[in-house]
Amino acid sequence: MHTMMTILTGLSGAACFGAFSWGVKGHFRQTGAMPLGMKVTSGLSMVGFAWFLWHLTAGAGAAWPVALGLFAGALMVFAWAIWATRQTPPTLAFDTDQPSFLLRHGPYQYVRHPFYLAYLMFWIGTAVAVQSVLAWAAPLIFVALYFDAATREERKFATSELANAYAAYRAKAGMFLPRAATLLAG
Repeated sequence: MHTMMTILTGLSGAACFGAFSWGVKGHFRQTGAMPLGMKVTSGLSMVGFAWFLWHLTAGAGAAWPVALGLFAGALMVFAWAIWATRQTPPTLAFDTDQPSFLLRHGPYQYVRHPFYLAYLMFWIGTAVAVQSVLAWAAPLIFVALYFDAATREERKFATSELANAYAAYRAKAGMFLPRAATLLAG
């Protein structure tokens, strides 16, 4: 049973990581060369995922059902965000493009950065699965990276023609987590 749960946890984590990796090349727009911040994030993601798999070989911890739930949730949020952006894919993280549209449907009605939410759910799931204090380094590192990327994106909106609309949107949708008032109204 323990080996089966470890394999299931590893495969679920790999499904998330594979979907996210596809998104970088298969969904998001790129306005020039891959931004340095995106290269760093991608490199750290590969290292973090390899670390997760390596440490998972010791066996998934007792909280593997929580990890599977986080992985499933991450894939659902990611798929919903892909669906919502299929007509107007966003640019890669750390891109310096000027925003020309504002998404407010699908998961964007609740959170301004649903892709980052999905990634954070995944990284928290890896830490829960491995059950090591050191495993929490990945979620902490990625919270910092995604917060930096999100803050940069929000500054781009603040200096664009969409500044007023984005300010109103920010009041309704949380950065990574939904606002309680929006959930209750929806």
